[in-house]
Order: sequence, then structure tokens, then C-alpha cells
Amino acid sequence: MGLSAGVIGLLGRNSDVFEAGLFLTVVAVPLIITRTVHTAHKVTAQQLADADRDGYVRALDHVARGLLDAPAPPDPRHRATVEQVAGNVITLRPLPTRPIERKAQ
Repeated sequence: MGLSAGVIGLLGRNSDVFEAGLFLTVVAVPLIITRTVHTAHKVTAQQLADADRDGYVRALDHVARGLLDAPAPPDPRHRATVEQVAGNVITLRPLPTRPIERKAQ
């Protein structure tokens, strides 16, 4: 309601309506946040059990589709010079690179 009044006051060039809408919006935000947090903390045991069961069903679905399969073993013909990590891993410190070993011929 405050946003609507603010927009109407802004578009209609009525500063009193705009200021009232802005005031209502600013006052309502902390109340909305408080209510949302309060509601989130009132989770029942049944809701927790339902969420747990849904997660278990989703995990079984992923296994059935093959989404959780182990990655294929590395190809011995293409030896990596740096330790291979998964594509979604971000290292905090770069992995040390070893110099290529030279062999006598």
C-alpha cells in the first residue's frame, strides 16, 4: 500500500502523497522482516519430517537417473601435470606446479 501511494504521488506530482507512501514503506519493512523471521522459527515436527522425506526422495531420484555416479577414471595416455580437481572447486591457494621431469636419453 505504501509503495502504491508513493508511485501515485510520484507520477501525479503530489509530494504529500509521495512522502506518505515513502514513510509507510520505510515503516513496514522492519515489521515484514520481523514477521518473516518469526514465522520461519515456528517450524513443526511434521514440516521437518516432510522436508527430510522430500530430500531423501530427491536423492533417490538423482541416484536412479545416474546423476550421482562416480567420475570416469583418468585416461593414462593424457597425464595431467597438475592435480586434477572437479570443475566446480575453487582453490584458495593455487596448486603448486611441479617442473616437468627431464629424463636422460
